Amino acid sequence: MVDVNWTLLLPREAQSVGKARRMLRDTADLVGMDPDIIFDLGVALTEACANVIEHSGPADGYGQRAPDGYWVAAGISSDRCWVDVIDNGIGFAPRRLVEVRGQRIRPTAVPNTADMAESGRGLMLIEALCDRVDIRNHPARGAMIHFERDLKPRESLAA
Repeated sequence: MVDVNWTLLLPREAQSVGKARRMLRDTADLVGMDPDIIFDLGVALTEACANVIEHSGPADGYGQRAPDGYWVAAGISSDRCWVDVIDNGIGFAPRRLVEVRGQRIRPTAVPNTADMAESGRGLMLIEALCDRVDIRNHPARGAMIHFERDLKPRESLAA
């Protein structure tokens, strides 16, 4: 049985995205996760981290500076992989959160990003690549994006 969990505290800068993605990819590969699922989760993680870097602050509406770091936590078990990306920024604007959550798409669909405004594409992509997505928001304490992917066993090459 596989059970791996880890947490990273990363600086809110572009270079941290690759570090988080590499950690997820290397861990998933080590436990034998399907390469296609590893790729999909890596894209979802990249989008979630990019949202933190782009949208979590540097300051809230009251002139208070948001902390510079954010957390990425992940876990892999025999049947699923989950990832949390958590920031201490200003949170999603309530109206924007409702709009994004209202645009549900099937997990197998790929969103037509050409028809969308730039903001919101990342969250829709995460929903398209994952089986479950949960967004928690607190305007004074930041936001968390939690996503999960069910795992299928890698098929044996020996017949």
